[in-house]
Amino acid sequence: MINYNKLTVFFVSYFSKKKIEKIIKKLDKKIKILIIDNANEVGIKKYFENKYKNTKVICNKHNSGQTGGINTGLKNINTKYSIYMDADISFKKNTLINFLIIAEKVKNFIILAPQHEKSEYIESFKSKKKNKFKNLILMKIVHGHFLLFNMKAVKKFGYYDEKIFLYYDETDYCLRAYKKNYNIYVLPKEKVKHEGGKSVDIGKNLEVEANKHWHFMWSKFYFYKKHYSTFYAYKQTLFDLIKIFTKVIIFSFIDVRKRIIYYNQLKGLINSYIGNKSFKRLKIN
Repeated sequence: MINYNKLTVFFVSYFSKKKIEKIIKKLDKKIKILIIDNANEVGIKKYFENKYKNTKVICNKHNSGQTGGINTGLKNINTKYSIYMDADISFKKNTLINFLIIAEKVKNFIILAPQHEKSEYIESFKSKKKNKFKNLILMKIVHGHFLLFNMKAVKKFGYYDEKIFLYYDETDYCLRAYKKNYNIYVLPKEKVKHEGGKSVDIGKNLEVEANKHWHFMWSKFYFYKKHYSTFYAYKQTLFDLIKIFTKVIIFSFIDVRKRIIYYNQLKGLINSYIGNKSFKRLKIN
């Protein structure tokens, strides 16, 4: 018999109300649900808490990004386990049950994650340490769209790096945990479908797209600089710089939308190069 009292499922919402509700409708009503609202979306707290009695909404006064939203969630969870979900995912009925069963068997871990639905994890993401569980894959890094956290380990280890606003956030967290000898596992038989970049309900807004591209390049350089060296970070992003700059020039003449997107990639990377904070924010009324 699965004890759902040990679990909280949580989301970070940035105009993600419809997609989150679609997931909530599929979850067992015994599961505690926590939504961190980063958008000051009008009426979201009243809507969810009145309609779903197992749900609590925390409204951040400002957009704290993916990392700030996840940290707010983790700091307000009191159950043994939590599962963070992106709003644009789908999964089979028994997925949560299977994760809880494995969590109770493994015990000594900080994160459990599903197999990537499109491909096997590359070898550099996998751990070389001895693995005593033949049915699990011991990892260094996993993707962050669906993560089961062992909350005892999280409280001991710490939280996401809020200097990162978006992208490379779970990569940074996993690598820091791995270096501190916390165990991260993939459940190879469990797959969660992730649409990717479709958690926002306001459609394919150019400003949303540009913002994502700015932060992706800012975070990429920051991550490599933080975990390796400044030289290595430049080496890893030099080709990006040349490619992006070329595309800005090309698309200036043929596609305004793409020019704006690549120009934001360029600005994000340059701001990371010169040590500026990850400052770019959306302005959506």
